[in-house]
Amino acid sequence: MKKTQHDRTGAESIAGLSETELIQRGKDGDVAAFEQLAEAYSRRIYNIGLRMLGNGEDAADMAQETLLKIYRNLSRFRGDCSFSTWVYRIGVNTCRDMLRAAYRNRELNFSDFGEDDQYRQDFEIADYSHIPEQAYLEQEDQRYLAELVSGLNPKYRLVAVLREISGLSYQEIADIANISVGTVKSRLNRARAAMRNQVLRDAEQYPHLHRLMLQGGQGK
Repeated sequence: MKKTQHDRTGAESIAGLSETELIQRGKDGDVAAFEQLAEAYSRRIYNIGLRMLGNGEDAADMAQETLLKIYRNLSRFRGDCSFSTWVYRIGVNTCRDMLRAAYRNRELNFSDFGEDDQYRQDFEIADYSHIPEQAYLEQEDQRYLAELVSGLNPKYRLVAVLREISGLSYQEIADIANISVGTVKSRLNRARAAMRNQVLRDAEQYPHLHRLMLQGGQGK
């Protein structure tokens, strides 16, 4: 491939370029442009992996695999959706593959991304009542809430992560997960209800947890 002046000047040449320009240059083989895109999205991809998979090592593997898929398939991005939606979709599908592999290893039926009326077990919320009260100090609230999210059945966990943590719109989540906006709202409501009920159960033993009910989870 013939090198352009931009290719020869390296990273300095991509300063100030728009995402659209970076994508086009990445398609043309400009590694520096792709690295700029990867830098912009790597943390967001990792955060989704962390919440979906439950640990940093798997999240790092997921992020690396996702970025590799983006690099290999960048030429196929046609702009039918936003680039961020396309990136998140690849990340979510990578999470799904890793979750399926984990479920196979545990000899469990992977049903978490099916239709809502197909399965009785909607939630897999863990029992936190055994955790000492000092674990619920204010600085631990975010960790506690993250554990609640991680305990959700993955199809509910996905919409909770994309909405509450990544801040995406209902339509963006629908496009990423390939479900309807109505299904997004339904799953999000059920995820919030499951987490709210768990907080209430734990708050019977640890009353200070009631304040968590006033934070975040009531959003529209």
